[in-house]
Amino acid sequence: MSVLRVRPVSHRVPLLLGSWMLALAAAVAQPALAGDWSNSGGNAGRNGLSDEVGPVAAEPAWSGGRTSLIAWLPVTEGGRMFTVRQERWPHQQPNDAYVVATDLADGRELWAVVLPHQTGDWTPWIAGVRDGKVYCSRSGNGASVWAVLYALDADDGSTVWVSEDMQNAGAYDGVVFAENGDLLVASFRDIWRIAAADGRTVWHAARVGSVSGSCGGARFGNAFYVADSAPGGHILVRYDVETGARLHESPLMPGFTLQNTPMVGPDGTVYLNRAQNNASVDFYYAFTDDGTQFTQKWRVGGFGGAFSEYGIGPDGSVYVVIDIEGHRLARLDPADGRIVDKSGVLSGYTAAHIAVDADGKVYLSNSAFSTGRLYSFDADLTLRWDVPVTNINIGGPALAENGTLVVCGVGTDVRAYRSEDAAAVAWSAPSRADGAIRFVAAGPNPFVDATGIRFDLARPGPVTLEILDAGGRRIRTLLGDEQRSAGEQAVSWHGDGSSRAPVPAGVYYYRIVAGGDARCGRVVRSR
Repeated sequence: MSVLRVRPVSHRVPLLLGSWMLALAAAVAQPALAGDWSNSGGNAGRNGLSDEVGPVAAEPAWSGGRTSLIAWLPVTEGGRMFTVRQERWPHQQPNDAYVVATDLADGRELWAVVLPHQTGDWTPWIAGVRDGKVYCSRSGNGASVWAVLYALDADDGSTVWVSEDMQNAGAYDGVVFAENGDLLVASFRDIWRIAAADGRTVWHAARVGSVSGSCGGARFGNAFYVADSAPGGHILVRYDVETGARLHESPLMPGFTLQNTPMVGPDGTVYLNRAQNNASVDFYYAFTDDGTQFTQKWRVGGFGGAFSEYGIGPDGSVYVVIDIEGHRLARLDPADGRIVDKSGVLSGYTAAHIAVDADGKVYLSNSAFSTGRLYSFDADLTLRWDVPVTNINIGGPALAENGTLVVCGVGTDVRAYRSEDAAAVAWSAPSRADGAIRFVAAGPNPFVDATGIRFDLARPGPVTLEILDAGGRRIRTLLGDEQRSAGEQAVSWHGDGSSRAPVPAGVYYYRIVAGGDARCGRVVRSR
Protein backbone atom coordinates (compact mmCIF):
# COMPACT_ATOMS: atom_id res chain seq x y z
CA MET A 1 0.00 0.00 0.00
CA SER A 2 1.52 3.29 -1.04
CA VAL A 3 0.52 6.90 -0.96
CA LEU A 4 -0.86 8.82 -3.92
CA ARG A 5 1.66 11.43 -4.96
CA VAL A 6 -0.13 14.53 -6.18
CA ARG A 7 2.86 16.55 -7.31
CA PRO A 8 6.55 15.94 -7.93
CA VAL A 9 9.11 16.91 -5.38
CA SER A 10 10.50 20.28 -6.36
CA HIS A 11 13.09 20.62 -3.61
CA ARG A 12 15.05 18.36 -1.33
CA VAL A 13 16.10 20.16 1.84
CA PRO A 14 19.04 18.49 3.62
CA LEU A 15 18.85 18.10 7.39
CA LEU A 16 22.14 19.85 7.97
CA LEU A 17 21.69 20.28 11.68
CA GLY A 18 18.98 17.73 12.31
CA SER A 19 20.84 14.50 11.47
CA TRP A 20 23.77 14.84 13.84
CA MET A 21 21.65 16.53 16.52
CA LEU A 22 19.22 13.61 16.52
CA ALA A 23 22.01 11.08 16.73
CA LEU A 24 23.46 12.92 19.69
CA ALA A 25 20.11 13.29 21.40
CA ALA A 26 19.38 9.57 21.19
CA ALA A 27 22.27 8.97 23.57
CA VAL A 28 20.77 10.91 26.46
CA ALA A 29 17.83 9.90 28.63
CA GLN A 30 15.53 12.83 27.92
CA PRO A 31 16.60 14.30 24.58
CA ALA A 32 16.25 17.97 23.76
CA LEU A 33 16.05 18.12 19.98
CA ALA A 34 17.19 21.56 18.89
CA GLY A 35 14.79 23.07 16.41
CA ASP A 36 12.35 20.15 16.26
CA TRP A 37 8.67 20.30 17.24
CA SER A 38 8.23 16.58 16.78
CA ASN A 39 4.72 15.96 18.13
CA SER A 40 1.73 17.55 19.84
CA GLY A 41 3.15 19.46 22.80
CA GLY A 42 6.53 19.72 21.09
CA ASN A 43 8.47 17.04 22.95
CA ALA A 44 8.19 13.75 24.84
CA GLY A 45 6.85 15.50 27.94
CA ARG A 46 4.27 17.43 25.88
CA ASN A 47 5.16 20.53 27.89
CA GLY A 48 5.72 22.99 25.03
CA LEU A 49 9.27 23.85 26.09
CA SER A 50 11.71 24.48 23.24
CA ASP A 51 15.44 25.13 23.22
CA GLU A 52 14.99 27.64 20.39
CA VAL A 53 14.60 31.41 20.80
CA GLY A 54 11.36 32.51 19.19
CA PRO A 55 10.37 35.70 17.36
CA VAL A 56 10.27 39.00 19.20
CA ALA A 57 7.74 40.69 16.90
CA ALA A 58 4.62 39.79 14.93
CA GLU A 59 6.33 40.14 11.57
CA PRO A 60 5.71 37.10 9.32
CA ALA A 61 8.73 35.73 7.50
CA TRP A 62 6.29 34.24 4.99
CA SER A 63 2.63 33.29 4.72
CA GLY A 64 0.33 31.22 2.51
CA GLY A 65 -0.16 27.57 1.67
CA ARG A 66 -2.66 24.98 0.54
CA THR A 67 -6.23 25.72 1.49
CA SER A 68 -7.85 23.85 4.38
CA LEU A 69 -11.24 23.69 6.08
CA ILE A 70 -9.70 22.80 9.45
CA ALA A 71 -6.42 23.89 11.06
CA TRP A 72 -4.44 20.78 11.93
CA LEU A 73 -1.26 20.26 13.94
CA PRO A 74 2.05 21.36 12.38
CA VAL A 75 5.19 19.39 13.29
CA THR A 76 8.75 20.21 12.26
CA GLU A 77 12.13 18.60 11.80
CA GLY A 78 15.20 20.41 10.54
CA GLY A 79 14.17 22.98 7.97
CA ARG A 80 10.78 21.48 7.16
CA MET A 81 7.21 21.64 8.45
CA PHE A 82 4.62 18.89 7.99
CA THR A 83 0.87 19.24 8.40
CA VAL A 84 -2.47 18.17 6.94
CA ARG A 85 -4.37 20.54 4.66
CA GLN A 86 -7.95 19.36 4.14
CA GLU A 87 -9.73 20.94 1.17
CA ARG A 88 -13.10 19.18 1.58
CA TRP A 89 -14.95 17.10 4.13
CA PRO A 90 -14.08 13.39 3.91
CA HIS A 91 -17.52 12.33 2.63
CA GLN A 92 -17.33 14.87 -0.18
CA GLN A 93 -14.02 13.78 -1.67
CA PRO A 94 -11.76 11.42 0.28
CA ASN A 95 -8.70 12.26 -1.83
CA ASP A 96 -8.74 16.00 -1.20
CA ALA A 97 -6.87 15.93 2.11
CA TYR A 98 -3.11 16.19 1.83
CA VAL A 99 -0.10 15.56 4.01
CA VAL A 100 2.06 18.53 3.04
CA ALA A 101 5.77 19.27 3.50
CA THR A 102 6.83 22.92 3.53
CA ASP A 103 10.24 24.60 3.44
CA LEU A 104 10.50 26.64 6.64
CA ALA A 105 12.92 29.08 5.05
CA ASP A 106 10.44 30.54 2.56
CA GLY A 107 7.14 28.62 2.72
CA ARG A 108 7.61 26.69 -0.54
CA GLU A 109 5.68 23.44 -0.81
CA LEU A 110 8.14 20.56 -1.11
CA TRP A 111 5.68 17.72 -1.61
CA ALA A 112 2.09 16.74 -0.92
CA VAL A 113 0.61 13.24 -0.81
CA VAL A 114 -2.76 11.62 -0.18
CA LEU A 115 -3.00 8.61 2.11
CA PRO A 116 -4.99 5.76 0.51
CA HIS A 117 -8.65 5.99 1.50
CA GLN A 118 -10.35 2.81 2.69
CA THR A 119 -14.08 2.55 3.36
CA GLY A 120 -14.79 4.01 6.79
CA ASP A 121 -11.57 6.02 6.99
CA TRP A 122 -11.64 9.59 8.26
CA THR A 123 -9.51 12.66 7.64
CA PRO A 124 -5.72 12.21 7.71
CA TRP A 125 -3.87 13.38 10.79
CA ILE A 126 -0.21 13.95 11.59
CA ALA A 127 1.14 11.96 14.54
CA GLY A 128 4.67 13.37 14.47
CA VAL A 129 8.04 13.46 12.76
CA ARG A 130 11.28 11.88 13.92
CA ASP A 131 14.56 10.84 12.29
CA GLY A 132 13.41 11.62 8.76
CA LYS A 133 10.05 9.84 8.97
CA VAL A 134 6.64 11.54 9.02
CA TYR A 135 3.98 9.51 10.83
CA CYS A 136 0.33 9.85 9.85
CA SER A 137 -2.93 7.94 9.58
CA ARG A 138 -6.55 8.16 8.41
CA SER A 139 -8.02 7.23 11.77
CA GLY A 140 -8.98 9.98 14.16
CA ASN A 141 -12.73 10.57 14.50
CA GLY A 142 -12.69 9.93 18.24
CA ALA A 143 -11.97 6.22 18.75
CA SER A 144 -14.56 5.12 16.19
CA VAL A 145 -12.23 4.69 13.23
CA TRP A 146 -9.48 2.08 12.99
CA ALA A 147 -6.76 2.50 10.38
CA VAL A 148 -3.13 1.69 9.71
CA LEU A 149 -0.32 4.10 10.53
CA TYR A 150 2.00 5.26 7.75
CA ALA A 151 5.64 6.25 7.91
CA LEU A 152 6.49 8.61 5.05
CA ASP A 153 9.97 9.61 3.95
CA ALA A 154 10.43 13.24 4.99
CA ASP A 155 12.49 13.88 1.85
CA ASP A 156 9.85 13.03 -0.74
CA GLY A 157 6.68 11.69 0.91
CA SER A 158 7.15 8.12 -0.30
CA THR A 159 5.92 5.29 1.93
CA VAL A 160 8.62 3.77 4.15
CA TRP A 161 6.25 1.33 5.88
CA VAL A 162 2.65 0.66 6.86
CA SER A 163 1.99 -0.53 10.41
CA GLU A 164 1.21 -4.21 10.89
CA ASP A 165 -1.72 -3.39 13.18
CA MET A 166 -4.53 -0.88 12.99
CA GLN A 167 -4.96 1.74 15.69
CA ASN A 168 -7.69 4.24 16.51
CA ALA A 169 -5.89 7.28 17.93
CA GLY A 170 -6.31 10.67 16.31
CA ALA A 171 -5.14 14.24 15.98
CA TYR A 172 -6.35 15.28 19.43
CA ASP A 173 -4.63 12.29 21.07
CA GLY A 174 -1.24 12.72 19.44
CA VAL A 175 1.81 10.56 20.04
CA VAL A 176 5.19 10.87 21.72
CA PHE A 177 8.43 9.09 20.93
CA ALA A 178 10.58 6.65 22.86
CA GLU A 179 14.30 7.37 23.09
CA ASN A 180 15.03 5.23 20.02
CA GLY A 181 12.28 6.90 17.97
CA ASP A 182 9.56 4.26 18.44
CA LEU A 183 6.04 5.68 18.60
CA LEU A 184 4.01 5.60 21.82
CA VAL A 185 0.38 5.79 20.71
CA ALA A 186 -2.45 6.06 23.24
CA SER A 187 -6.15 6.06 22.39
CA PHE A 188 -9.40 5.62 24.33
CA ARG A 189 -8.86 1.97 25.34
CA ASP A 190 -5.42 1.06 24.04
CA ILE A 191 -1.71 1.89 24.09
CA TRP A 192 0.76 0.71 21.47
CA ARG A 193 4.51 0.95 21.06
CA ILE A 194 5.16 0.84 17.31
CA ALA A 195 8.68 0.25 16.00
CA ALA A 196 10.07 3.19 14.04
CA ALA A 197 12.17 0.84 11.92
CA ASP A 198 9.39 -1.24 10.35
CA GLY A 199 5.95 -0.50 11.83
CA ARG A 200 5.61 -3.70 13.83
CA THR A 201 3.86 -3.62 17.20
CA VAL A 202 6.48 -3.89 19.96
CA TRP A 203 3.81 -4.17 22.64
CA HIS A 204 0.15 -3.41 23.27
CA ALA A 205 -1.55 -2.59 26.57
CA ALA A 206 -5.16 -1.99 27.55
CA ARG A 207 -6.23 1.13 29.40
CA VAL A 208 -9.48 2.83 30.44
CA GLY A 209 -9.77 6.36 29.13
CA SER A 210 -12.51 8.75 30.14
CA VAL A 211 -13.85 9.98 26.80
CA SER A 212 -12.43 9.35 23.33
CA GLY A 213 -10.33 12.22 22.02
CA SER A 214 -7.41 13.87 23.85
CA CYS A 215 -6.45 10.52 25.36
CA GLY A 216 -2.72 10.69 24.60
CA GLY A 217 0.19 10.30 26.96
CA ALA A 218 3.50 11.89 27.93
CA ARG A 219 6.93 10.33 28.47
CA PHE A 220 9.75 10.97 30.92
CA GLY A 221 12.68 8.57 30.70
CA ASN A 222 11.28 5.03 30.81
CA ALA A 223 7.89 6.15 32.15
CA PHE A 224 4.83 6.66 29.95
CA TYR A 225 1.92 8.44 31.64
CA VAL A 226 -1.78 8.49 30.75
CA ALA A 227 -4.85 9.75 32.60
CA ASP A 228 -7.45 7.00 33.07
CA SER A 229 -10.91 6.69 34.55
CA ALA A 230 -11.47 5.09 37.94
CA PRO A 231 -14.55 4.81 40.17
CA GLY A 232 -15.35 8.35 41.30
CA GLY A 233 -12.84 10.17 39.12
CA HIS A 234 -9.50 9.85 37.37
CA ILE A 235 -5.99 8.56 38.00
CA LEU A 236 -2.58 8.95 36.43
CA VAL A 237 -1.13 5.60 35.40
CA ARG A 238 2.53 4.83 34.74
CA TYR A 239 3.46 2.27 32.08
CA ASP A 240 6.92 0.90 31.39
CA VAL A 241 8.14 2.18 28.02
CA GLU A 242 10.23 -0.93 27.36
CA THR A 243 7.71 -3.63 28.26
CA GLY A 244 4.28 -1.99 28.34
CA ALA A 245 3.73 -3.18 31.91
CA ARG A 246 1.25 -1.20 34.00
CA LEU A 247 3.30 -0.18 37.03
CA HIS A 248 1.35 2.03 39.44
CA GLU A 249 -1.35 4.68 39.67
CA SER A 250 -1.87 8.01 41.41
CA PRO A 251 -4.35 8.80 44.17
CA LEU A 252 -7.86 9.44 42.87
CA MET A 253 -8.72 12.87 41.47
CA PRO A 254 -12.51 13.24 41.90
CA GLY A 255 -14.61 14.08 38.85
CA PHE A 256 -16.64 12.66 36.00
CA THR A 257 -15.32 13.36 32.48
CA LEU A 258 -11.83 14.28 31.25
CA GLN A 259 -10.42 15.19 27.84
CA ASN A 260 -6.96 16.52 28.66
CA THR A 261 -3.57 14.83 28.42
CA PRO A 262 -0.89 14.86 31.13
CA MET A 263 2.37 16.73 30.70
CA VAL A 264 5.74 16.20 32.39
CA GLY A 265 8.18 18.91 33.45
CA PRO A 266 11.96 18.69 32.94
CA ASP A 267 12.29 17.59 36.59
CA GLY A 268 9.86 14.68 36.15
CA THR A 269 6.87 16.31 37.86
CA VAL A 270 3.65 15.04 36.23
CA TYR A 271 0.87 17.60 35.71
CA LEU A 272 -2.80 17.15 34.81
CA ASN A 273 -5.68 19.54 34.31
CA ARG A 274 -8.52 17.37 35.69
CA ALA A 275 -11.38 19.53 34.50
CA GLN A 276 -14.96 19.29 33.24
CA ASN A 277 -16.37 22.80 33.74
CA ASN A 278 -17.35 22.12 37.35
CA ALA A 279 -15.56 24.37 39.84
CA SER A 280 -16.07 21.90 42.70
CA VAL A 281 -13.87 19.24 41.06
CA ASP A 282 -11.78 21.18 38.51
CA PHE A 283 -8.16 21.30 39.67
CA TYR A 284 -4.65 21.47 38.28
CA TYR A 285 -2.68 18.65 39.90
CA ALA A 286 1.06 18.15 40.28
CA PHE A 287 2.49 14.76 41.27
CA THR A 288 5.96 13.44 41.91
CA ASP A 289 6.76 9.85 40.95
CA ASP A 290 9.60 8.09 42.77
CA GLY A 291 9.42 5.01 40.55
CA THR A 292 7.12 3.08 42.87
CA GLN A 293 4.35 5.53 43.74
CA PHE A 294 2.83 8.92 42.98
CA THR A 295 2.73 11.62 45.64
CA GLN A 296 0.53 14.67 45.23
CA LYS A 297 2.74 17.75 45.29
CA TRP A 298 -0.07 20.30 45.07
CA ARG A 299 -3.41 21.07 43.53
CA VAL A 300 -4.91 24.45 42.70
CA GLY A 301 -8.26 25.53 41.33
CA GLY A 302 -8.45 24.60 37.69
CA PHE A 303 -10.46 25.57 34.68
CA GLY A 304 -12.67 23.32 32.55
CA GLY A 305 -12.30 22.74 28.88
CA ALA A 306 -11.16 19.88 26.68
CA PHE A 307 -8.20 19.48 24.32
CA SER A 308 -5.90 21.96 26.10
CA GLU A 309 -2.13 21.62 26.29
CA TYR A 310 -0.25 23.82 28.72
CA GLY A 311 3.43 24.71 29.11
CA ILE A 312 6.57 24.76 31.23
CA GLY A 313 9.09 27.59 31.26
CA PRO A 314 12.88 27.15 31.25
CA ASP A 315 12.88 28.08 34.96
CA GLY A 316 10.22 25.44 35.72
CA SER A 317 7.28 27.87 35.81
CA VAL A 318 3.97 26.22 34.95
CA TYR A 319 1.71 28.06 32.50
CA VAL A 320 -2.04 27.30 32.62
CA VAL A 321 -5.32 29.10 31.97
CA ILE A 322 -7.39 30.19 34.95
CA ASP A 323 -10.79 31.85 35.30
CA ILE A 324 -10.41 34.94 37.48
CA GLU A 325 -12.74 37.65 36.20
CA GLY A 326 -12.25 36.17 32.75
CA HIS A 327 -9.95 33.63 31.14
CA ARG A 328 -6.30 34.49 31.81
CA LEU A 329 -2.97 32.79 31.34
CA ALA A 330 -1.34 32.22 34.74
CA ARG A 331 2.23 31.50 35.74
CA LEU A 332 2.36 29.06 38.66
CA ASP A 333 5.24 28.43 41.04
CA PRO A 334 6.25 24.79 40.41
CA ALA A 335 7.00 24.31 44.13
CA ASP A 336 3.50 24.99 45.46
CA GLY A 337 1.23 25.98 42.58
CA ARG A 338 0.65 29.54 43.74
CA ILE A 339 -0.08 32.16 41.09
CA VAL A 340 3.03 34.26 40.46
CA ASP A 341 1.81 36.28 37.46
CA LYS A 342 -1.27 36.43 35.28
CA SER A 343 -2.10 37.93 31.92
CA GLY A 344 -4.93 40.16 30.87
CA VAL A 345 -8.18 38.57 29.74
CA LEU A 346 -7.83 36.30 26.70
CA SER A 347 -10.45 37.09 24.08
CA GLY A 348 -12.60 34.28 22.69
CA TYR A 349 -10.82 31.56 24.65
CA THR A 350 -11.65 27.93 23.73
CA ALA A 351 -8.56 25.87 24.64
CA ALA A 352 -4.85 26.51 25.13
CA HIS A 353 -1.92 25.39 23.03
CA ILE A 354 1.40 26.74 24.24
CA ALA A 355 5.03 26.96 23.15
CA VAL A 356 7.73 28.40 25.43
CA ASP A 357 11.13 29.41 24.08
CA ALA A 358 14.57 29.22 25.67
CA ASP A 359 14.33 32.83 26.84
CA GLY A 360 11.02 32.16 28.58
CA LYS A 361 8.81 33.90 26.02
CA VAL A 362 5.37 32.27 25.90
CA TYR A 363 3.33 31.79 22.72
CA LEU A 364 -0.35 30.91 23.21
CA SER A 365 -3.15 29.98 20.84
CA ASN A 366 -6.70 30.32 22.17
CA SER A 367 -7.80 27.55 19.72
CA ALA A 368 -10.93 29.54 18.88
CA PHE A 369 -12.82 29.73 15.62
CA SER A 370 -14.05 33.16 14.51
CA THR A 371 -12.13 34.75 17.41
CA GLY A 372 -8.96 32.66 17.01
CA ARG A 373 -5.87 34.46 18.26
CA LEU A 374 -2.12 33.98 18.76
CA TYR A 375 -0.51 35.73 21.74
CA SER A 376 3.11 36.35 22.70
CA PHE A 377 4.04 37.11 26.32
CA ASP A 378 7.19 37.70 28.31
CA ALA A 379 7.89 35.15 31.03
CA ASP A 380 6.02 37.34 33.55
CA LEU A 381 3.00 37.38 31.18
CA THR A 382 3.41 40.95 30.04
CA LEU A 383 1.81 40.99 26.60
CA ARG A 384 4.30 41.49 23.78
CA TRP A 385 1.92 41.19 20.83
CA ASP A 386 -1.16 39.36 19.57
CA VAL A 387 -2.63 38.69 16.12
CA PRO A 388 -5.87 37.13 14.85
CA VAL A 389 -5.71 33.61 13.37
CA THR A 390 -9.24 32.61 12.41
CA ASN A 391 -10.24 29.01 13.25
CA ILE A 392 -6.80 28.16 14.61
CA ASN A 393 -8.03 24.98 16.36
CA ILE A 394 -4.86 22.87 16.98
CA GLY A 395 -2.84 24.60 14.27
CA GLY A 396 0.04 25.58 16.54
CA PRO A 397 1.99 27.39 17.80
CA ALA A 398 5.03 25.24 17.05
CA LEU A 399 8.63 26.42 17.53
CA ALA A 400 10.98 25.19 14.83
CA GLU A 401 14.62 25.45 13.81
CA ASN A 402 16.18 28.93 13.94
CA GLY A 403 13.39 30.11 16.22
CA THR A 404 10.76 29.94 13.49
CA LEU A 405 7.25 30.01 14.97
CA VAL A 406 4.61 28.40 12.75
CA VAL A 407 0.81 28.51 12.97
CA CYS A 408 -1.88 27.13 10.69
CA GLY A 409 -5.33 28.58 10.18
CA VAL A 410 -8.02 27.88 7.59
CA GLY A 411 -8.16 28.81 3.94
CA THR A 412 -4.60 29.51 2.82
CA ASP A 413 -3.62 30.94 6.21
CA VAL A 414 -0.27 29.31 7.05
CA ARG A 415 2.34 31.58 8.66
CA ALA A 416 5.90 31.61 9.91
CA TYR A 417 7.25 34.25 12.29
CA ARG A 418 10.99 34.62 12.68
CA SER A 419 13.23 37.37 14.01
CA GLU A 420 16.05 38.35 11.69
CA ASP A 421 18.56 37.93 14.50
CA ALA A 422 17.09 34.66 15.82
CA ALA A 423 20.31 32.81 15.06
CA ALA A 424 22.42 35.46 16.73
CA VAL A 425 21.06 35.48 20.27
CA ALA A 426 22.74 33.89 23.25
CA TRP A 427 21.43 30.32 23.45
CA SER A 428 20.65 28.43 26.60
CA ALA A 429 18.36 25.59 27.58
CA PRO A 430 17.24 23.76 30.70
CA SER A 431 19.18 20.56 31.23
CA ARG A 432 17.74 17.24 32.30
CA ALA A 433 16.81 17.26 35.96
CA ASP A 434 19.35 14.52 36.71
CA GLY A 435 21.88 15.65 34.12
CA ALA A 436 25.49 16.65 34.53
CA ILE A 437 25.07 19.96 32.67
CA ARG A 438 22.93 22.50 34.48
CA PHE A 439 23.36 25.38 32.06
CA VAL A 440 25.20 26.40 28.90
CA ALA A 441 25.36 29.71 27.03
CA ALA A 442 27.68 31.61 24.70
CA GLY A 443 28.55 35.29 24.62
CA PRO A 444 29.21 37.68 23.13
CA ASN A 445 27.01 36.43 20.34
CA PRO A 446 27.48 37.46 17.54
CA PHE A 447 31.25 37.85 18.01
CA VAL A 448 34.19 39.03 15.93
CA ASP A 449 37.38 37.81 17.58
CA ALA A 450 36.35 35.48 20.40
CA THR A 451 33.37 34.22 22.36
CA GLY A 452 33.13 32.47 25.70
CA ILE A 453 31.14 29.26 26.16
CA ARG A 454 29.95 29.14 29.75
CA PHE A 455 28.64 25.99 31.38
CA ASP A 456 27.71 24.78 34.83
CA LEU A 457 28.50 21.19 35.83
CA ALA A 458 26.48 19.45 38.53
CA ARG A 459 29.40 17.17 39.34
CA PRO A 460 33.05 16.72 38.34
CA GLY A 461 33.95 14.54 35.39
CA PRO A 462 35.27 14.41 31.84
CA VAL A 463 33.93 17.01 29.41
CA THR A 464 34.02 17.17 25.62
CA LEU A 465 33.37 20.54 23.95
CA GLU A 466 33.43 20.79 20.17
CA ILE A 467 32.69 23.38 17.48
CA LEU A 468 30.79 22.26 14.38
CA ASP A 469 29.99 24.00 11.12
CA ALA A 470 26.50 24.37 9.65
CA GLY A 471 26.72 20.89 8.14
CA GLY A 472 27.46 19.29 11.49
CA ARG A 473 31.16 18.67 10.73
CA ARG A 474 33.54 19.06 13.65
CA ILE A 475 36.03 21.85 12.96
CA ARG A 476 37.55 22.36 16.41
CA THR A 477 37.80 20.45 19.68
CA LEU A 478 38.08 22.82 22.64
CA LEU A 479 37.91 20.13 25.32
CA GLY A 480 38.61 16.51 24.52
CA ASP A 481 37.30 14.34 27.35
CA GLU A 482 39.05 16.70 29.77
CA GLN A 483 38.50 16.33 33.51
CA ARG A 484 36.62 19.31 34.92
CA SER A 485 35.47 20.27 38.39
CA ALA A 486 31.84 20.91 39.32
CA GLY A 487 30.48 24.44 39.05
CA GLU A 488 30.30 27.25 36.52
CA GLN A 489 33.24 27.77 34.18
CA ALA A 490 34.04 29.08 30.71
CA VAL A 491 36.10 28.13 27.67
CA SER A 492 37.03 30.62 24.95
CA TRP A 493 36.74 30.00 21.23
CA HIS A 494 38.73 32.39 19.04
CA GLY A 495 36.88 31.70 15.82
CA ASP A 496 39.49 29.26 14.56
CA GLY A 497 39.51 25.74 13.14
CA SER A 498 41.65 22.73 13.99
CA SER A 499 44.60 24.25 12.11
CA ARG A 500 44.12 27.42 14.20
CA ALA A 501 43.37 29.38 11.02
CA PRO A 502 40.39 31.76 11.31
CA VAL A 503 37.10 30.36 10.06
CA PRO A 504 34.83 32.40 7.76
CA ALA A 505 32.02 34.51 9.14
CA GLY A 506 28.81 32.54 9.55
CA VAL A 507 26.78 30.27 11.81
CA TYR A 508 28.50 27.62 13.94
CA TYR A 509 27.40 25.26 16.68
CA TYR A 510 28.96 24.18 19.92
CA ARG A 511 28.32 20.77 21.44
CA ILE A 512 29.15 19.85 25.02
CA VAL A 513 28.94 16.32 26.45
CA ALA A 514 29.44 15.46 30.12
CA GLY A 515 28.30 12.55 32.26
CA GLY A 516 25.87 11.21 29.66
CA ASP A 517 24.25 14.63 29.26
CA ALA A 518 24.57 16.70 26.09
CA ARG A 519 23.79 20.29 25.11
CA CYS A 520 24.12 22.15 21.83
CA GLY A 521 23.92 25.79 20.89
CA ARG A 522 24.46 28.26 18.10
CA VAL A 523 26.94 31.11 17.70
CA VAL A 524 27.50 33.58 14.89
CA ARG A 525 30.89 34.87 13.82
CA SER A 526 30.67 38.35 12.32
CA ARG A 527 33.11 39.96 9.93
